[in-house]
Amino acid sequence: MKKLFTFIYTLCLCAIVTGCSSAGGISTFTVAVEKMPSNFDPQITNDSRAIMVLTNVFDGLFEKRDGQIVKNIAENCEISADGRTYTITIKQGNLYHYKGDKERRDVFEGMEVKAEDFVFAINRILDPKTHSPYYDDFFNVESAVATGDYSLVIKLKKADFNFTEKLCMPAAYPCSVKFFNTCGGAYGLSVENMLCNGPFKLNYLDTENGNATIVSTREDDGDKLSRIRLVQVDAGSQAEKYLADEISGFFTYSTQDVSYEDTQTMEYESANISLVFNMNKTMFANENIRKALGWYAYGFENSGANKNAVAVHTSIFPGTITLAGEYITKLYTPSVPAYISVNPKEMMNSGLAQLGKTKMDACSILMPSDSIYTLIFENINQLWQKNLGQFFTIEYLPVSQIKERIAKGEFDMAFLPVSPENDTVYGILDSFTTFDTDVANYTASAKANTNQANALADIKKAANIVNEKAMIIPMGSEKTVFYYRDYFHNIYIDPFTSIINLKYTTVK
Repeated sequence: MKKLFTFIYTLCLCAIVTGCSSAGGISTFTVAVEKMPSNFDPQITNDSRAIMVLTNVFDGLFEKRDGQIVKNIAENCEISADGRTYTITIKQGNLYHYKGDKERRDVFEGMEVKAEDFVFAINRILDPKTHSPYYDDFFNVESAVATGDYSLVIKLKKADFNFTEKLCMPAAYPCSVKFFNTCGGAYGLSVENMLCNGPFKLNYLDTENGNATIVSTREDDGDKLSRIRLVQVDAGSQAEKYLADEISGFFTYSTQDVSYEDTQTMEYESANISLVFNMNKTMFANENIRKALGWYAYGFENSGANKNAVAVHTSIFPGTITLAGEYITKLYTPSVPAYISVNPKEMMNSGLAQLGKTKMDACSILMPSDSIYTLIFENINQLWQKNLGQFFTIEYLPVSQIKERIAKGEFDMAFLPVSPENDTVYGILDSFTTFDTDVANYTASAKANTNQANALADIKKAANIVNEKAMIIPMGSEKTVFYYRDYFHNIYIDPFTSIINLKYTTVK
């Protein structure tokens, strides 16, 4: 049985923090990671640190820039009228780069990327022996065939308007079967077993001492970035390292404006601050009880919070979620749930009566000890006591420990940042399908729908039910800010994963 906790994760900013140096005409962007990645097999790794490297050393058929899907190696893509057949022509002259031993370098350095390499990559994903974590994203592929050196045809079992977005994933990066067969099962596990086709190549990797170098393969860099350097740094030291000019930038959660000299910023909504319930427990399976408690938390509406000082957010979807390359928050604006116009005391009494009780069972609420919202959470708890006559034990824990408790089902209620397992709407909706038949039906219909507008209509219906039944209470948004030196330009970041794309970065 799926449980609510399956989507309660905070964004993995600890995986990637980011420094710069420029000497002798070599421009370097220094990225800090908590731990040096060790597996760079695009069809297997789902480590965000490794994916950041792969994003810069590979070019795929398509890629995302500022949330938009654009062609990369794909020169042309024709989609059949029924949406099931993709005929793709790739650019000629895209070459592989190899850093390893001379014997293989003589064979593979400068070898041209062919359509069959993309076909082999997709077939690797679908091969059960690969155990690819991306299988579920590509299981709809019926066949992938190279029809020439520079053309391939991908047929789907059913139309999928999100398919080009899936082709942006590292899993769809090219893999030469000829090179793969020389790796003896170690493809992507070392510099010697990597063959890349992007504007950078992994030149040096030292997992033991925590550093790596990625160098440009462009003959004439001009003002383009020449080198990316990875260094191992503890997650809590990023701001200090940035101020010491040891790293080129860093991510941080923030709802307050902080300024640094010679610095630019990018910001986006990375997670929802929400009240969540363990709906596997009888008390919180009751809709009226959830609504009564949610009345004080929804969008900070009745929490007594100064709404000018908080980032109000009333969608169950964080701002990073996309649908076919468009942010869902631009496509769907939730309406205020009807229970907000009902007296919360009446809802609480009705819910208790349905359970044959006059008071709630003893419950505890988990509160983050490392959140700037803690005072607001405490205020909401006091309002529950004062206005509803319900008293809860408070447990203060770091968010990481709250997630562990939720994963074990050892909680009643919790305030915490909520982010889904993936950057699709289903990463949220799937968590509620067990608890509501209509949500399950609309979600299944959306997944099966080949028309984007119709799928969006089903998504809205499912989301509205979750909202109306107070299955989760969205309150505010947690803003992630990326600070970086202002002499870097054209940096692209995937808001959901915080992956940094430096392939187009210039230094001026």
